Amino acid sequence: MAFIKKADGFVPIVITPPSSLEMPNFRELWDYKGLYFFLVRRDIKLRFQQTVIGFLWIILQPLIQMLIFYVIFGILVKVPTNGIPYQLFFLSAFVVWQFFTQVINNSAYSLVGNIGVIIKSYFPRLALPLSGIASSLVDFAVSFLVLLVFLLLDGHYPITLRYLLLPVLLVITIVFSSGVGLLFGALMVVFRDTKNFLAFILMMWMYVTPIMYPITLAPERFRVLFYLNPMTSLVDAYRWVFLGQGDLPKISYLLISFLVATVIWFCGAIAFRAMENKIADVM
Repeated sequence: MAFIKKADGFVPIVITPPSSLEMPNFRELWDYKGLYFFLVRRDIKLRFQQTVIGFLWIILQPLIQMLIFYVIFGILVKVPTNGIPYQLFFLSAFVVWQFFTQVINNSAYSLVGNIGVIIKSYFPRLALPLSGIASSLVDFAVSFLVLLVFLLLDGHYPITLRYLLLPVLLVITIVFSSGVGLLFGALMVVFRDTKNFLAFILMMWMYVTPIMYPITLAPERFRVLFYLNPMTSLVDAYRWVFLGQGDLPKISYLLISFLVATVIWFCGAIAFRAMENKIADVM
């Protein structure tokens, strides 16, 4: 039994272990919303604690990556980008990919990375990966502003009504990436080498997603294989918002993407909840 503070005082709650296929308790998450905001502040503070340049790391990471790939693919290989400067072409997708992988990693490491807190007190463990999403959104906001500066300095890519689609794309990306992260987080409790496997998967996933190259480079008969990767259609949609490249994403495709992302999230949340109380026994 534990106690939670409410407006009328401390209310006792009975803690029971979750079953193998139990859905997340969203009411319990709401009751612990104060803890959630504390975890968000903690994650942001710890990230830049005892660093030399602190907050500037968020800006430098996409810029350094952009410079490397610009030299390789923009100057040496000369990848065709339909008249779009390669640095804008790459950055418009990389800021999304960076956000996607950061949410996955924060969700996946949320259990094993907080074992000391988990074994000492009770709280809904799902608050840990959800707080990681909030801190990742802070990084994305900064990277997005960097991208906007580059787009506006170029002078050919003004802010238009296309940006109204951005919140929808962000929701789909968050649901999908956190679902994948929760699945890997559950696996990481049981299999220690999951962290190595996750790093390998994300590296390969980046190369099969049209971030460094346009999807038009793939032969027409093989292009459907690329679209089996959900991030391909999402990257296309983000590029349409930022650069106006390609056609308007079909609503049906976005609905399918959101449905798939939601199914993956609930599968990940159920697996995560099934493992959250076993971590103290196996770690």
